[in-house]
Order: sequence, then structure tokens, then C-alpha cells
Amino acid sequence: MSGGRRGRRGHHEEEVENGERWLLTYADMITLLLALFIVLFAISTINQKKFLALALGLKESFDPKPGVLQSGNGLLNNASLTQTAGNSFKIAGVPGTTTTTTVPPGSTQNPSGNAQANATLQKLQAQIQAQLAAAGLTGNVSLQLETRGLVVQILADKVFFATGSADLGPKGSQVVDAVASVLKSYTFNVDVEGYTDNQPLVGGPYGSNEELSAVRAVNVVLRLENNDGINPARLSATGYGSSRPIVPNTSPQNMAENRRIDIVILTSQSAQP
Repeated sequence: MSGGRRGRRGHHEEEVENGERWLLTYADMITLLLALFIVLFAISTINQKKFLALALGLKESFDPKPGVLQSGNGLLNNASLTQTAGNSFKIAGVPGTTTTTTVPPGSTQNPSGNAQANATLQKLQAQIQAQLAAAGLTGNVSLQLETRGLVVQILADKVFFATGSADLGPKGSQVVDAVASVLKSYTFNVDVEGYTDNQPLVGGPYGSNEELSAVRAVNVVLRLENNDGINPARLSATGYGSSRPIVPNTSPQNMAENRRIDIVILTSQSAQP
């Protein structure tokens, strides 16, 4: 009799042990769900700079021929910013792309034959110089009229970006804002051009000087649009990397001159304020 009771008790204990195993499975499932939600949350936040660098790398890997991405309206279009032989593929207003042939710089005159546009550009040049002087920002900015338009040239090292960085510095932002305060009264189209020296990049998020110069130009365009209220339809960005030095890269001083941003106020679209 007692043996029978012991047998039933042992059987009951075995059933309780087996019945609790579902807790382990449940705990494993909850842990996996938590990990899944963490991964989903992580990939839902896109780092614009890293995504741009990835897009440029994929574009170069899968499409070695020069060109632009078709029918896109996102950050992937920034792949069209890398310089290619003969043409400069530009990102107009950042959202959409257009293809245009860039007139090489070099001429210090503006022989377009449009006397009104020339006079307006000269007036705009004087206004920008006055605005920069009033803000104490003329030291590292130069202005000159060329065939393509009025070029506002800014040395990257002194007032713009840290080495290898595409972020605007405080003084660089002030320079862009000062130029934009004058541009608001005009309807000239503006091309922001990024340039670097010929030293290869070591580390950092950018794999080439072309990528770095392109992202710098885009950041200036974004500043003009988002902070200064310039119509994005007027803006474009182009990255040339080290392909167009203004002086030979034979000394640290010359390399510093080649690390620059040009804000080019184009003659193709003009109006009186």
C-alpha cells in the first residue's frame, strides 16, 4: 500500500518537472524577440554620411562607367557627385540630379556678352565683399569674376572643416551665411564645388578624396537651403577631389590652397534684385 503511494508521488513530481520546461522555451523566445526589436530599431536610424559613403562605394563597384543614377530622389543620388572625365555630374537642389558640362575655371573675365548680367554680378561681388568685411570674415575668402560667373573661394583648413571631416566649422558657417544673405535678393543659380589636395585619405568614413569633396559640397548646399532659405532649385553640388588643383601639390602651403570650396554664382540665371 505504502509502495503504491510512493509510486504515485514520484510520478507526480516527474510531471511537475516536465510541465515547467515551457518556461525555458518562453524565455528564449522573449530574448530573441528583444534582440529582433533592437536590430530593427538600430537599422531604422540612418547615418546620412555613412549611407552616402556606402552609396558612393556601391556606385563605383557596380557601375564603373560615368553617369548618374536614374529616377532617384534620395541620398543615393549623391553618387553622381564624383568627378568624371569631361563632364561634371551634379546634384541639383540635392533631391534630384541633372547632368551638365562644366566650363573649366581660369579666365578672369566674363565675356558672355550679357552686359546686364555682368553689371549685376559686379554689384553682387561688391555687396558680398562688404558683408564679409562687416563680419570680419575677409581673411580667407577671395572673390573673382570668371567666364562661368562670380567665384567665392574659401580655404577649407582655416574657416571650414577639420582634416578629413566634411562638417562645417563655426566660422565656415558664418561665411556661408554672409554670402547667402546677399544671394537671397538675386535669382542666380549657384554651384558649390569641393576640392582637395592629392594626399590619400587614411581612416575615416570616406574612401577617397572625391567622396570627401562631394560630401563637403553637399553640406554647404544644405546650409544654404536649410539655414539660409535659398531656393533648392537654384543649388547644385559638385565634388572634384584632387583633379583640379590651382597650384601644384608640392608643399604644405600649396596643398592648403587646393583644399577649398568654391561657391560659384553662375551667369546662366540672373535677375536684378
